[in-house]
Amino acid sequence: MKKVFVLVLGLFLIACGSDEKKKTEPAQDDKKTDVVTPEVTTPTYPKLTDVPQQLNYIFDSGYEFAEDLKLDFIALESKGGDKYQLIYGLEEGTDFAKVQDLKVSAVFYAEDPSKFKDAIYRKRKSKQVPSVCKLFSLDDGVVVVQDFEMIPKEFLQAKFYFYNDQGVINKKMLTVRKITLPK
Repeated sequence: MKKVFVLVLGLFLIACGSDEKKKTEPAQDDKKTDVVTPEVTTPTYPKLTDVPQQLNYIFDSGYEFAEDLKLDFIALESKGGDKYQLIYGLEEGTDFAKVQDLKVSAVFYAEDPSKFKDAIYRKRKSKQVPSVCKLFSLDDGVVVVQDFEMIPKEFLQAKFYFYNDQGVINKKMLTVRKITLPK
């Protein structure tokens, strides 16, 4: 009988010990898990320098080339002589990584095509200015910068678009009419 009593007492202590452990260790369902939200950070790009305080906007109404490629403005700045710079302001929500893999182009249609230096542009009555997308930061925003040279100063219109090897993104072009290049 003593052996049975010791055996029952031992089982009772083991059973009580197991219950005690279960009470001190929270069950898997009772554990609170901390949800870690990744910080959304805008990639840093080199700061655009030599830009006037007030930009010379030729377009500032916003335009959507794609759901993840939105333009806020286009500014046209003179760099002296026949050298110019286009600044494309990208809206928040634009996929900057995607833009870096694209090219941007501006096609200028001259009022007087005879002023173009090259015969091919005189014949076409327009000059295309393509460029790889170079991203810079400007006043808390991200911009694409395109440098180019141009002789005529007055244009009937200019068409702007982003493209890759497959063609123009969403087949969308932004047309801006009556442009005069700053001197």
